Amino acid sequence: MDQHPTGPESREISVNVNVNVPSPAAHQEVYSEGMGYGLWCGSFFGFCGLHRFYMGKHGTGILWLLTLGLLGVGQLIDLFRMKSLIRDSNFRRGHIASPKTATHVSPGAVPDLAKALRKPADLRLELLKAASQNGGVITVTQGVMFSGKSFEEVEKCLHAMVDKGYVDVDNAPSSGVVIYRFPELVRS
Repeated sequence: MDQHPTGPESREISVNVNVNVPSPAAHQEVYSEGMGYGLWCGSFFGFCGLHRFYMGKHGTGILWLLTLGLLGVGQLIDLFRMKSLIRDSNFRRGHIASPKTATHVSPGAVPDLAKALRKPADLRLELLKAASQNGGVITVTQGVMFSGKSFEEVEKCLHAMVDKGYVDVDNAPSSGVVIYRFPELVRS
């Protein structure tokens, strides 16, 4: 007979499993512009509206077929609108995300996306931490390396801190490099 321990020696393990099952739409053909233009060319043989049947617009496909593409005017307009007609059909069928709400994320941009979603740290605080680790003195280059911001951003932030009186500007005696000194953090 199995006994299950109870009390402080019992441990429950919770496991979450995510299974990605492809949707049926993922296996369907995506409408292509080449096929759309090819079927549009059927109008040269009197078969107007074939491209509309292809895109699933059966009502207007029948209308184009019976009226020779609205006497050629509708057919001609569709020639110039083919790209957007195909894109809209792909969106309507779920092959692509809405162009109004979707943003393109390249595979290499995932870490950048995660970085962008994190709460941005105050650059002044990051520069203060960098100066604290460096004896109360920092250069623009060290600020860039520590914060990951651009030279312009770091320099602008340091100048704003100088204007407020939080930081002193000086030159390093040995190299002449511009340094920013945080007087309260300088080690004697």
